[in-house]
Amino acid sequence: MTHAFPLESDPLALQRPSVAQGLALEEALLESICQGESEFGLVAWSPHDRALVMPRRHERLDGFAEARAALQARGWPIQFRSTGGTPVPQCPAVINVALALRCRVTSSAAHLEWGYQRLGMPWCDWLRALGVAEANLGAAPGAYCDGRFNVRIGERKLVGTAQRWRRVRGSKDMAMLAHGAMQVGETPEALVGVVNAFQATIGDPECFSPSSHIALGQVVPEARVESALPELLARLTEAPPMA
Repeated sequence: MTHAFPLESDPLALQRPSVAQGLALEEALLESICQGESEFGLVAWSPHDRALVMPRRHERLDGFAEARAALQARGWPIQFRSTGGTPVPQCPAVINVALALRCRVTSSAAHLEWGYQRLGMPWCDWLRALGVAEANLGAAPGAYCDGRFNVRIGERKLVGTAQRWRRVRGSKDMAMLAHGAMQVGETPEALVGVVNAFQATIGDPECFSPSSHIALGQVVPEARVESALPELLARLTEAPPMA
């Protein structure tokens, strides 16, 4: 059983849960919006352990049991998440930020794009404030779990982004959870290698490229990143609501 991991009293503090606890924190954040208990939530966490996190549908793949055992032997247990995409490594080298909001929406395409912009643009502004001039949103061909709204440095993926939307109980409003996972430490080769090991073991020919990824520690000292993190969370707090 996964035990609850209490939120820090300081909403701008970086938390250090397990991977399972961090995923549960995000679920609780979204659920609080769905139940009408709050209209805004924000959490930043970096796990003290590590896991390869993927959609549960991967469990049905041929070779999954063998891949799970092989990764476990390498110190990378598998965890499941509610969103789609490809496997993503979680470890102390990754900082996650989850933003939850209560929103009134019109078309699905409009609110999805808005959600990614709502998370990604303040993130790019924060990176520029750190001196990273080439921060932008876009795809990074060759990256694992690629999408149109990665936060990139140049054309290399720094932050993978995802969204979940649910109906607010007893309302026409929607609850949004937007999530970003940013590699800060280690090298792209180290984390991409874990994903590729899983791909190879299940017999999937798709192989991902370290050159499509970048760790922020490669361009900004890691200690400076963590000390500047409250500024990122403040920017995400202060960004305007959906028009």
